[in-house]
Amino acid sequence: MIRRRALLPLVGLVAFCGNAAAEWTLLGGTPAIYSAYADKASVKRTGNIVQMFGLYDFIMADVAVDGQPHESTVVLREYDCSVPRVRLLAYVDYAGHMGEGKIVSRPDGRPPARWDEVVAGSIDEAFTRMACSN
Repeated sequence: MIRRRALLPLVGLVAFCGNAAAEWTLLGGTPAIYSAYADKASVKRTGNIVQMFGLYDFIMADVAVDGQPHESTVVLREYDCSVPRVRLLAYVDYAGHMGEGKIVSRPDGRPPARWDEVVAGSIDEAFTRMACSN
């Protein structure tokens, strides 16, 4: 059962990866490093827990875990709206900007990451506000 649960975010992310249909909303970022976007239409809520897709578009290529350069990453994260915290469920790195181009790396079906506290003033706070406002 745990293995099946771990694969569900991956299936959702792979299905989403034809992300040209996504309506990315700029949330912020760090000048000369990256811009962060959210897809408000992707929000799925179950009680106080919300899932939403995000995108990090890098000004200069970043490097994937396996050493390959990529210019953007689409993430699926889960937000706890009752206690501001977030965790990564899945991600896909792309060779091009804004989730375009060849897939450089993707998750391997591992379980969701641990919950992290949302730090005030961080980009995660902006993502959490958008996810929890729906």
